[in-house]
Amino acid sequence: MASYKLNIATIRSCPPAEQVGKALESFGLPDNEPFGVLNYSATEKAVFATIIRKTQQTVQRLNPENPRELTSVAVEKVNVYPFCIRPESETLEIYNGSATGIEQVSNFLAGCLSLPTIVEAIELDLPAAIQKLTERTKKFQLISIRISEYAHNSYMSGPYVPKFLDSVHGQDFLDEYIDYVKTAKVKFYSQTSRVTVNLTPQTCYSFSCNEDDLEEVRSILRKL
Repeated sequence: MASYKLNIATIRSCPPAEQVGKALESFGLPDNEPFGVLNYSATEKAVFATIIRKTQQTVQRLNPENPRELTSVAVEKVNVYPFCIRPESETLEIYNGSATGIEQVSNFLAGCLSLPTIVEAIELDLPAAIQKLTERTKKFQLISIRISEYAHNSYMSGPYVPKFLDSVHGQDFLDEYIDYVKTAKVKFYSQTSRVTVNLTPQTCYSFSCNEDDLEEVRSILRKL
């Protein structure tokens, strides 16, 4: 079992894949830019690429000359964003990082490559997504839900993460607290393995599955 990410957004006003590929090739991996292109490939309908974003992070260490003192050292941190753009369907998929990766890729396309692209996050209807998974997958189970506000009684309130033995009870709880849901964890079975997926109100998924089932799982999640 391995862990994966799939963050999906809409991308409008995107040039053809071949033109985006040429822009990626031209930008390359400059030393004086925070962004860089590690690799890319383009077909008639899609462009696949991996970009990086470099930032400086301050790390505190003990001074080797005086162990009772701390020194600050600037360390270069690199975030990696593999993604795919399909201009005809206006789809952007990012395969690593959190939901903020959508913003970073958007900044790179519009800022560094000067493309006229408009990238927008997609809201996910959690109850509808769970219903679709119930109907389209084998042995579906709603495992848990994380909500931001929950009052058990007049003396208790705050974040709450209930786990469910029965998906029907979980669905009832989800419907009642839908405005406060942060994540929902679900489980189902693919061709060769069990799949565990974390759903959020954005179309940003983290999941674990057998590597052989990766494309099948991605296909299921794209249709939510």
